[in-house]
Amino acid sequence: MEKQAGTPPASWLSGPRVTLTSRKDNTFTFGAFGDLHAGSKYCRWDVREDLVRRAEKRRAQAIFDGGNWIDGDARFNKHDLVASGLAPQCKLLAKKHPKTRIPIFAVTGDDHEGWYAQREGIDVGAYAAGIMQDAGHDWTDLGYMEAHIRLVNANSGKASILAVVHPGGGSAYAHSYRPQKIIESLEGGEKPAVLLLGHYHKLEAGNCRNVWYLQTGCQQDQTPFMRKKSIEAHVGGAIVTLEQDPKTGAIIGMLPELLRYFGRSYASVSGRWSHHGAVSQPVRSL
Repeated sequence: MEKQAGTPPASWLSGPRVTLTSRKDNTFTFGAFGDLHAGSKYCRWDVREDLVRRAEKRRAQAIFDGGNWIDGDARFNKHDLVASGLAPQCKLLAKKHPKTRIPIFAVTGDDHEGWYAQREGIDVGAYAAGIMQDAGHDWTDLGYMEAHIRLVNANSGKASILAVVHPGGGSAYAHSYRPQKIIESLEGGEKPAVLLLGHYHKLEAGNCRNVWYLQTGCQQDQTPFMRKKSIEAHVGGAIVTLEQDPKTGAIIGMLPELLRYFGRSYASVSGRWSHHGAVSQPVRSL
């Protein structure tokens, strides 16, 4: 994995700033997780921990985080938090996030942590990366909303592009609808070979316009907002293996291992959601 220093370029414009090199067998393996929401009462640290350990067992080369790694502060979520403020939430992320030898590359969402950027103009991704690195995490800021990763073949040097994106808008009834519309909105020259999508709290994979895509799930239980809006939370993540054609650099296969952590017990109805105290969380496992 090669990291290039300097100001993060605008996605789709200035090109990639991170390179991932294939194994000799022309494959890549990486973890794809997102929407942890550290600082939220509903954050599932146990799920993130298990996902990271499974990525280690699969000998993943990297972990790509699709954003919303903290919950942020807004008028409507202030009573859903166990930590309030940018610094406390980033410090909580650094304290509780599992340590791993696998480098983590995280994009910054336009919402949640992005609220600080919208209101105060803070480079929240760089700020969080500094705190994570000081705490001993191999954590790299990919920039705001979107980033490109260059997938380079170890045998030929041919390359394709993987995009890590935290989009916007609400979830659709059909899980594949939002990825399809995002891919359809891209011009021919800016389509990546692979697209990782956070934000929607969905775990789903497919292919549209010759783009392999994956929605990266979430590590947060359904919040009161999601419950009221009838938005399902796919608690989990994915470990992905890509196969690359060494002659062209094209990604000719994607094997997504979708890891869904289902509720195994009924949480107390009176304590599952609360704006005045702690909440009870259902037991979850694969």
